[in-house]
Amino acid sequence: MCIQDRDKMLESYVTPLLMSYVNKYIKNLKPSDLQLSLWGGDVVLSKLDLKLDVLEQELKLPFTFMSGHIHELRIHVPWTKLGSEPVVITINTMECILKLKDGAQDDHESGSSSTSRSVSDSSKAVAKPRRLQQAAPSDPDLPPGYVQSLIRRVVNNVNIVVNNLILKYVEDDIVLSVNITSAECYTVDDIWERAFMDITAPELVLRKVINFSDCTVCLDKRNASGKIEFYQDPLLYKCSFRTRLHFTYDNINSKIPSVIKIQTMVESLKLSITDQQLPMFIRILELIIALYYGEIGGHKEGEGEEGSSHVREAGAIIPGMDVDMESHGTSQYSSPDLYMLSEEADQGWVSWAWSFVPAIVGAEEESEESLYQQRETGGIPNNPQQHTPKDPIVSIGFYCTKASVTFKLTETQSESSYYSPQKVKSREVLCLEQEGITIEVLMMGEPFFDCQIGFVGCRALCLKGIMGVRDFEENMHRHEEDAVFFSCGDSLSSKGMTYLTNSLFDYRSPENNGVRAEFILDAANHKETYTEIAGMQRFGAFYMDYLYTMENSSSKGSQDFSVVSMEEIVPTVQETSIKRLVVGPLDVRLHSSAVHRILKMITCAMDHEYEPYCKPQREVVEESHGPATPEEISNLEEFIPTRLTCLTLLQVSVTVSMAEFNLLHTLMPVIMGCKTAAGPVYIPVFQPVRPLPSVQFQVERVNVEHSVPMYAPQLVSTVSSLSQPSDNLLHHCYAHLYLKVFGFQAGLTCQDSTGGFLPLIPIIPSFSTALYGKLIQMPSCWSKRSSVPTTECIFELPHFTVQATRAQTVLLQAICQSWTHSVASGAPLTLSESLLNEVYKAPGVKSPGPSPTLEGSVQNLELKFCSRATVKCASGTVGAVKVCARTPGSGEGVKEKLVPLIQGPSDTKELHMSRWLNEIRKPESLLAPDLLAFSVQVPQQGDDCRNSGGVLLVSVQGIAVNVDPVFCTWLLYQPHKGSSRQQQQAPGSVPLAKRREDEVSVGSTPLAKQPSNQASDYASSPVKTKTVTESRPLSIPMKVMPDTTAEESWTASEERMKELIAHAWDAVKHLTLQLELQSCCVFLPNDSLPSPSTIICGDIPGTVRSWYHNQASMPGTLVVCLPQISVFSAGHKYMEPLQELPFVVSKPILEEGDAFPWTVSLSQFSVYTLLGQQRSLSLLEPMGCTSTLAVTSHKLQSCSEGRHSFVVCLHVDLQPIHVKCSNPQVQLLYELLLSWSSTWARLQRHGILRQTSSIPEPPAGAAPSSPVRSSAGTALPDTSTCSPSADFGSPTEGDSVPAGDDSPFADTVTLEQKTSSIGGTSGKVSLWMQWMLPKVTVKLFAPDPTAKKTEICVISELEDLSASVDVQDVYTKIKCKVGSFNIDHYRCRRQPRSWKALTSSTASCPSPTPRPSPKMSVTSSPPGLSGQRAAVLPLPPSG
Repeated sequence: MCIQDRDKMLESYVTPLLMSYVNKYIKNLKPSDLQLSLWGGDVVLSKLDLKLDVLEQELKLPFTFMSGHIHELRIHVPWTKLGSEPVVITINTMECILKLKDGAQDDHESGSSSTSRSVSDSSKAVAKPRRLQQAAPSDPDLPPGYVQSLIRRVVNNVNIVVNNLILKYVEDDIVLSVNITSAECYTVDDIWERAFMDITAPELVLRKVINFSDCTVCLDKRNASGKIEFYQDPLLYKCSFRTRLHFTYDNINSKIPSVIKIQTMVESLKLSITDQQLPMFIRILELIIALYYGEIGGHKEGEGEEGSSHVREAGAIIPGMDVDMESHGTSQYSSPDLYMLSEEADQGWVSWAWSFVPAIVGAEEESEESLYQQRETGGIPNNPQQHTPKDPIVSIGFYCTKASVTFKLTETQSESSYYSPQKVKSREVLCLEQEGITIEVLMMGEPFFDCQIGFVGCRALCLKGIMGVRDFEENMHRHEEDAVFFSCGDSLSSKGMTYLTNSLFDYRSPENNGVRAEFILDAANHKETYTEIAGMQRFGAFYMDYLYTMENSSSKGSQDFSVVSMEEIVPTVQETSIKRLVVGPLDVRLHSSAVHRILKMITCAMDHEYEPYCKPQREVVEESHGPATPEEISNLEEFIPTRLTCLTLLQVSVTVSMAEFNLLHTLMPVIMGCKTAAGPVYIPVFQPVRPLPSVQFQVERVNVEHSVPMYAPQLVSTVSSLSQPSDNLLHHCYAHLYLKVFGFQAGLTCQDSTGGFLPLIPIIPSFSTALYGKLIQMPSCWSKRSSVPTTECIFELPHFTVQATRAQTVLLQAICQSWTHSVASGAPLTLSESLLNEVYKAPGVKSPGPSPTLEGSVQNLELKFCSRATVKCASGTVGAVKVCARTPGSGEGVKEKLVPLIQGPSDTKELHMSRWLNEIRKPESLLAPDLLAFSVQVPQQGDDCRNSGGVLLVSVQGIAVNVDPVFCTWLLYQPHKGSSRQQQQAPGSVPLAKRREDEVSVGSTPLAKQPSNQASDYASSPVKTKTVTESRPLSIPMKVMPDTTAEESWTASEERMKELIAHAWDAVKHLTLQLELQSCCVFLPNDSLPSPSTIICGDIPGTVRSWYHNQASMPGTLVVCLPQISVFSAGHKYMEPLQELPFVVSKPILEEGDAFPWTVSLSQFSVYTLLGQQRSLSLLEPMGCTSTLAVTSHKLQSCSEGRHSFVVCLHVDLQPIHVKCSNPQVQLLYELLLSWSSTWARLQRHGILRQTSSIPEPPAGAAPSSPVRSSAGTALPDTSTCSPSADFGSPTEGDSVPAGDDSPFADTVTLEQKTSSIGGTSGKVSLWMQWMLPKVTVKLFAPDPTAKKTEICVISELEDLSASVDVQDVYTKIKCKVGSFNIDHYRCRRQPRSWKALTSSTASCPSPTPRPSPKMSVTSSPPGLSGQRAAVLPLPPSG
């Protein structure tokens, strides 16, 4: 009788328990039938329909169930062995179909989440008491203790088996299906073997295992009728994984475990994605991210408008990894205690996930009952945490030993029969492999959340062919090293099983050794333990640690929790969010195979027409709810929550190889959004190129830090309402970015036949740099605060150097052109072997001669940029610029020579006179001013842009330039023609091939045998070549063509002139200008001037001075000292060129044109020569000029486009010009001219200064047949018909220009026509220019050929010179005037030195009206002859 009573008592509690769960989810189920079946111990239910609305409410996601069926449900209850055998629930074939709720996206965009929230809140409030009434036993007699214990044993050992679980999701043309063959959940013992267990002391542990067998995921495309025409390869095929659950309880009667561990292990995870599945797969990922950030659906029931904006503003620095615990709506602007108590406020997806924890452990009623009673009383206890159950520690983990993602290209194949279905054939082209994947989540309640993700190793490799190019087929026998183009981290064989550390699958973990695990739940201790170094030691390729904490502030006891709003500014919690990401040693190799596969994936991913889930919404500026109190401001000053992201890259190497084949012309238009017509694609025959030249970039370390306020809308609305916010508050209203790069270098390398790379040849030596930027949050709130910067950037570059030989630059150019110049054949050129040997110095190959290395460096570069509502401004400095050439020694023991080419800053103030060579020169100071300092300020385009105009302040220090012949040697380098024999096989094209070989330093033919005249065809398009070849046989007269082309080119240039004038005037009409350029001294030696070892490296004046004094055979040097230039706008007072941003000028320009006139000053322009034996002779004495430039503008009323008419006035006052010349100087000038003209001719002949073209050039001996008539090329030798008066006269004086058809100038466009054309189309332009020159003196020296030791001198003097040009829309007038003209002839004996006048001739013009009559006079004393030596100059003995 006792046993029967016990069974009845068990049945009275077990049966309702099972019925409550079954009846809750299954539709049309009779409880009486279920109860009768359970009495027999087994129940079998077939063809059951699920309650879809209940599932949707439980899921709380914006999905709706289209259907849900269970084919068969079996429940086995061993009534006689309930204490030793489990209850088994078996589900056979369960199928559910989901879709996105209709209008889920619209709900979010229209802001209807509050409505759905209120409805679900009310329904939930009604449903809660009903659930509590069901759970509360009506019988006042509680079951005895042993029955309660037995029920707990039954619940803890329930086995659930699901066979053939099918889940489908449909959207648009996407069908995603998940099929699990079997899933079983059962209880295990301490060694994870199946057993019947109970929670016993002292362990108080319960373990469960869930095994999933043969999980298959398919992704297919359906047509408009909903039918899948052909099935794609499964994304995941028959993948099995197991999950271990570990529950730890505080005591034997605990309803909720204190520690929950749920961890899943997958041995092998192989994903497969075809080109048609890729857009759908990305669509699914976008859906997950949109759900993740709450961008679709109104399921976040506890959020107000601010809460949803938190989710939108959650800065997705790395999508899919930012676990925004802080977006639950319980920010520092609400109460944490109310947050803990309010269960119906399910804020965010973490709360949604957290709500399933009680359901997992089967203890939901107790907490709900206590919370419901508290809500019914309407009050909140003084210490609510005493009544709130302690949050359990939840640890979730996912571990994968090996994973791979394979990308496939598909092509459809039809069977022979018409009715047979189409088959899809796929080809694997790309694979991404990972080893040792770990994802671990640790959380305790909602105030603590941590997520760690790590990879031990990762690599990507090429598989088979791509786009018809058979580069990795089985018969190619390529090395595996050639296929791998991305590798990161280590392998599991070398790293071990560190990715499983402290997991339930680690035999060394505490749980597997009977020890209670300890967790770090303190933020400070967490940061000290899980450092970047520790993460990279455990993993090797990638490590991410995301930590979110929420701590109660000290002022929580004084708060009144009865009235709390989201807009309340008083902080009650302190939230922190830190993401740290580390990427280990990274090696990327971008060769043709890899680049084309990556771009093909991008092209396939963009081939869709899906609408985005969430369209970007316009920023709404909320009205302020009153000013914040001082107490609230002080609390904000104390702590403002921010979200910090730190990214670190370690040992990054990126190698870009020369393109072995190039079909980018078919991929790039699609990526750029152009729909190109399907044309014939020429597929090259692939052959691996070895050696393969490459460019390699290496970085030791990259640090990126990004911080953003956690609750930008509330913070910005509060701070922007303050009249004078503090710097700390303003600082937190920005998003900040710090970028630091350490040890960046670039160079050339080469891949040999074994797949390895040669040591790096540095082109850019190692340097470091830093960048800082900040961006204001919610700019619309700051539109009325013009003093607040919206954007700021600072860039610093302490030192940067580039060094290369000419051969290295030619190879770099060839590598770049192999990618940028795509041809239809797809096969770029191969390089000459001699060039590779010269660059990489192959052993055993003798170098013909050491080639110089050009080296340029920039020091202390700093740039700043600032943008405000009214102005944009920038400033910067360049400390120094140096360029030099290094020539290595030609033999052993010969030191390398250093030839400085450019030096800045350099003290050039005294270099305009040659006397600096004989004076003591101070060495270049290390504290010299910056070479360049500038500040620029531009007003923003807007209604208030007239408040101030643009400002430009520039200061450039002196620069010394040495135009050394070694630079010509560097430019004229050509690789030796060692592989040119192959190009002479095609008959009839030998001269063309020979010339092409000289022009381009790429030698042999492409891999496919083609005529040698295609050696540079990849620089142009095949269409262009075809057009040229077809137009040759046509006998069109050449005179017919130029008329249209000349007119079109003139129209185009006219339009460009319009735009140029309009843009130039807009830029300068309000411009405050201050420009200061110190003198630039240019040295032109006719032989190289290497720097002596005693001179500071790069000191050009010091080098010249050392050669001048210490070397007897100093090469002749021409010194051109360019003038100092200063330009000031009207009314501007001098300011320091480097200003703090933004800055204010003393007299801003408000009206248009007030910046003029400009004052332009040039001074100390001189030319002199340095000859051997310490001789210095002047060519042009120092001179200068002062100019005034005025521009006025008037808007034309007749012009509908708002064009202006301009009046430009320029007045120039020149200082006297004094020119001296002698035979050594003429000889030096001739040598320099001959040298540079020959260099220029060779550069043009080799094609270095122009782009190579596929159009053949005419033979050298043929006359040029230009289609455009040139007056210079067709003018007759006899020009007597053009009188001087006709050239220089004006129409107002009655003179006319002959304009007959036979005139050689009939085709030329006169200045009047050009000016009137410009004035008629773009507004009238009037130009008036005037030059005033007081005196010009020219002195020519030569030895007297008739008498030894005698010198002669000819002096020419012109005084009172003036010229003016007046250009109007109807005429052009040019006037020139010379006041007097004088020629004197002198002779001087060298011993003793005295000059004697021989003859003199003078012409004067006192007034412009009468004709001048020359006057003869004799001058007794020649001015200024003492400083010039005589030399050989053949001049006649008399004037």
